[in-house]
Amino acid sequence: MRIFLFLMPLIVFAANLHIQVNKTKILPNEEVLITLTAKGKEIEFPNPSKIAGYPVLGTSINNNIMVINGEVKESVSKTFVIAPDKNITIPSFNVKIDGKIYKTKPVKIEVVSPKQTKGDYELDLNISKKNLYIGESAILRIKFTKQKNIDTVQIQSPENENFYLKEISKQNLPNGIEYDFLIIPQKAGDFTIGPISAKIGHLIKEKLFGDPFFTMTSMKYQTIYSNKLNIKVKPIPKDSVFGDFNISVKANNVVEANKPNNVYLKLSGCGDFLDMKEFDLKIKNASVYKNIPSLKTYIKNQKLCGTLEQNFTVISDTNYTIGAFKLKEFNGTSLKTVSSKPINVYVKGGAVKKTTPPPIKQQKSQNSNKIIFIAFIIGMVIGGTLVYLIFKINLNRQADIYQKIKKANQKELFNLLIPYSNIPEIKEILLKLEDNIYKNANHKINKKEIIKIFKNLKED
Repeated sequence: MRIFLFLMPLIVFAANLHIQVNKTKILPNEEVLITLTAKGKEIEFPNPSKIAGYPVLGTSINNNIMVINGEVKESVSKTFVIAPDKNITIPSFNVKIDGKIYKTKPVKIEVVSPKQTKGDYELDLNISKKNLYIGESAILRIKFTKQKNIDTVQIQSPENENFYLKEISKQNLPNGIEYDFLIIPQKAGDFTIGPISAKIGHLIKEKLFGDPFFTMTSMKYQTIYSNKLNIKVKPIPKDSVFGDFNISVKANNVVEANKPNNVYLKLSGCGDFLDMKEFDLKIKNASVYKNIPSLKTYIKNQKLCGTLEQNFTVISDTNYTIGAFKLKEFNGTSLKTVSSKPINVYVKGGAVKKTTPPPIKQQKSQNSNKIIFIAFIIGMVIGGTLVYLIFKINLNRQADIYQKIKKANQKELFNLLIPYSNIPEIKEILLKLEDNIYKNANHKINKKEIIKIFKNLKED
């Protein structure tokens, strides 16, 4: 019995204006009709999109004419419809009547929690685990059962801003229907889910004019309510993620100097992938570029499982080490750190560390002076030859890179320019190329301008 919900309408008078609501106690999300009635010749009603924080679902205007003791009196009413789910106070409204501003008084609306409906139609909420940790998944089940036939049913989806909820299955039963939702808490505390409602529809045929040959069919709805669930969510250790994971990394152990080395990271397992952050890779004396990680998830044994993959590109002219990637995981009983193995990378043709040769003791003798002089002459000849050869090689290399730039597609051009990322103009072009290759952008790349940058470097 819900007789207490159908109280007499509340009316608050204010001069030529009064406000009326159809109910002062309602169930969650039940509609409230707010009617403003004004008497006068020129009336301007407000037109709010929200009332007490809830959207206005509909409006209507009615003109009323009354004859009292032979005197004709006119009034205009405007009705707003809202559906709150919490206690609210309808604020004061300003209405302009014949050039004057009149105000209504605030009205309180109480939202009461319904009891679970029992009888021919029932709605049940169940959860696989009522005590959870942040990030720990569980299965929330909604089950609707019927003892009599119905024409339609509309079941409200469970909602709570402190939980991630996703429908994962639907099953038709001989006497009803069942839904399963994956539920993952995002915040610690004591929370309630439900009650939720279901609207049951029956097609009703009504006679018109008392004649059985004239009938009208309409849908009549009955609302039922479920139970509610109390869920306790416990916190997890700081900087950790709930679950059980593995990390693996693949990369080349040997690369050419200033050539890209692609590093592939893969995180797999079951747990709170929703709260998983990007990984970072920092290597001294190396340029590191990272891509946006890709995530694939699935449900296994009532848990959220999946894989997270992230790629990095490393450019260096010296040997380096790809350090271990680490993640702190908590499985409900223990806290541990999972990590990948470090990878040592040898760079062929890389820069060699300069060493200072030991001082040579000078012998003050005539023979040693002659040897030094001859060595000096030979050194001058060899040095001059080497300078000439290096100059020729550099010219050939310079011409070679110009040709490569002209013929390269965008990905090849990206790899050619990466070793020169320390040059601001080249770095800007690399960013545009990266957008074009990996983000489907359409930046214009001017190869003549790139060649011009290299020529200017040579002149400098």
